[in-house]
Amino acid sequence: MLSEKRIFVDKANKDKEGPTLKGPIMNTASQYKAQGNGQGIMRHAPQPQQTQIPSQYLLQQLQGSHATNQPQTDSSNPSLLVQALFQGPQSHQGQRIGNQQMQPHVVLGSQTLQSSSVVPPGQNQPTSQSPHYDTIQVEDPTTFHWQHQVQLVQMSRKCNQPHFYARHAAVSSRKLLGKNGNNNMPGVDGSQGNQPPNLLEATKTLLMSTDPTAEQAESGENKSATDPLLWFKKLSNDTQDEDEEIDASTLKDPTRQLWRALDLSGQQLLHLSEKLFRYDFLTKLYLNGNGLTELPSSIRQLKSLTVLDVSQNLLSSFPPELGILFNLRYIYAFDNRLTDIPFEFGNLYELEFLGIEGNVNMNPEYVNILAKRGSRGLTIHLRDNAPRPTPPKSRQWIYFSNDGEIIEEQEYRQQQTEDDIVNTFTMMTYNTLCQHYATKKMYRYTPSWALDWDYRRERLKEQILDLQTDIICLQEVEHKTFDDFWQPIMLSHGYKGIFHVKSRAKTMKESSAYKVDGCATFYRTSKFQAVERKHFEYGRIAMSQDKFKKTEDLFNRFLNKDNIASVLILEHIPSGNKLVVANTHLHWDPEFNDVKTMQVGVLLDELQAVIRKHLSPKDITKVPLLICGDFNSKVHSAVYQLFSQGTVDKHEDIIGRDYGKFTEEGFRHPFHLQSSYDSIGELPYTNVSPTFTDVIDYIWYSTPSLSVKGVLGQVDPDYSKNIIGFPNADFPSDHIPLLSTFMFKKSSAPRPDTRVDFRSDFRGSRKT
Repeated sequence: MLSEKRIFVDKANKDKEGPTLKGPIMNTASQYKAQGNGQGIMRHAPQPQQTQIPSQYLLQQLQGSHATNQPQTDSSNPSLLVQALFQGPQSHQGQRIGNQQMQPHVVLGSQTLQSSSVVPPGQNQPTSQSPHYDTIQVEDPTTFHWQHQVQLVQMSRKCNQPHFYARHAAVSSRKLLGKNGNNNMPGVDGSQGNQPPNLLEATKTLLMSTDPTAEQAESGENKSATDPLLWFKKLSNDTQDEDEEIDASTLKDPTRQLWRALDLSGQQLLHLSEKLFRYDFLTKLYLNGNGLTELPSSIRQLKSLTVLDVSQNLLSSFPPELGILFNLRYIYAFDNRLTDIPFEFGNLYELEFLGIEGNVNMNPEYVNILAKRGSRGLTIHLRDNAPRPTPPKSRQWIYFSNDGEIIEEQEYRQQQTEDDIVNTFTMMTYNTLCQHYATKKMYRYTPSWALDWDYRRERLKEQILDLQTDIICLQEVEHKTFDDFWQPIMLSHGYKGIFHVKSRAKTMKESSAYKVDGCATFYRTSKFQAVERKHFEYGRIAMSQDKFKKTEDLFNRFLNKDNIASVLILEHIPSGNKLVVANTHLHWDPEFNDVKTMQVGVLLDELQAVIRKHLSPKDITKVPLLICGDFNSKVHSAVYQLFSQGTVDKHEDIIGRDYGKFTEEGFRHPFHLQSSYDSIGELPYTNVSPTFTDVIDYIWYSTPSLSVKGVLGQVDPDYSKNIIGFPNADFPSDHIPLLSTFMFKKSSAPRPDTRVDFRSDFRGSRKT
């Protein structure tokens, strides 16, 4: 029963006697409770052959009460206590602890070696009872990477005891409590000795000796965070260390899971219950010293797992699903029957150590790569040499009736009239991932060849042109790439376009400014012609206009962001309708959600002025309007609420911030806007990375003048469940394109012709 297994509570609230356990562990009364600051509290339910008691009494039972000729161990010395726990009770026929019969044993694979006599500390164990371990043959066993394997496998073999990690955690807790002056616990003396590190601690210590420059060279990372091209950009997908994540904020939240590690070591388990894998909060799972022959595929559910110990089992293979657990940092698989490592391990970009010594039939190629280049080098090899996965099924269009109900494509075609076809057009928004942001450090899970700009550029071109969209709005397009690549290609396929660069380019020399990204908008010349174009620099507008109060937040949080919007007024040639298209890319950092809300407030305010000036409508709300881009905002954000509801006030994203009337009275706008994907409740995601997968891209449209007739659906779900992030071989950006089909609603008399003749060889400029 899982409820009978011992667990280690990583952190606990020091104001409480102990944490309330949830999940598979029953919170039964312990025979002993560690008190004090609560670091590393150990609890367990009573077991038939395991009872946790204070250290001095444990040592008396292990050494003294029935074996008077044995030297007594100092119970106040943690290192001696750990030694006793390693070697088991010192008795010739097994002794009782409390009312439980203790029978010492060593678990090796599926065999349990019952010991009729256990040798006291410092004495050699009889050769006939010593387990034999085989060693892998390596071309160069002297490399420090392989020496790590040799040293750690020896320590791992000593951990092959029932609940070893839980026992070690209890000793650590007692030692720490003694240091903090709490000597109420029997047998604790904070001034005595140092206990040996456990396997995980030893691994971290050894890895610290690795040359960091060599690791950096292995990853190929040479971009500097001070590079102006990377300002205001997320630079890494690294996850935090598991121990760092359980911080004070976690302890203050009673709904958060406080225990996250489960020790099932040395339990002679042959199979694992599927119920175990429901506990997706687990960060450490110890299964060493059992008789497991396989790990079930459902282990993929443990997405938070950082440490997995399956050493001293009978495993013949790793499940490929382990490659989905991108948070894994340490995998111990010593002394099994493993022969290969799945290519899916190339996804484990956080993996710092993979222990494979003792698997004598392991693929020699992988053994030698690990010995020469370490665990990180092996994962890079697997990542870059993995066979291409089966491509996903094509994304399917979802069609809507005039009432907004989802219908089949055939029915949709049958309902279309000639007027409907004339008044219909398609639109795309797509963050293409600028090549300067696609660093090997940021996308360590992406094969190097799939991250290469030449490969991604060709895939982007194929993807965009194959979709045959009438209006195309792109974000993160480098200025030089727009001039040299996109504009010539799009012109040859019947498109014209405009480009506006981010405002940071104004502060840089010309050669560097040409590499800054911005927003590009293209339109099919057979359907649209340009009437007017504008671009908004959010910071400059807020600084130059008196209606924006010059507050501390405006100066310190808003003005130093360089995001922009590109606006294009088009005329739909078949119908004569005017259409306003805004393409924007908001700031990325979730710590600045107030800034994003303010940027949208500026955008919507400026759009009103542009529409009134250039279209002079009787009712501004009835002008066809599309606002699209990468908003870096989820569906519960203030940005989403402002667009969809027309106002936002007292939202958590803006509470406590001062932007004058925008925060005092609330953000408001007159447009009636809706997300084009609202009818299906948005897609499962538009941005995919290991640390963040959600919807942050949208196409907003004015409901009085436009209706949605179709949207491009989600990425193949069967494909999605086996990837941890984009870009990859099939998706050249970390975002996916959004496509919608719109139809102009019937309007009144046609508007006067206000066309402006743009040069066919128009080149976007960074200058204003």
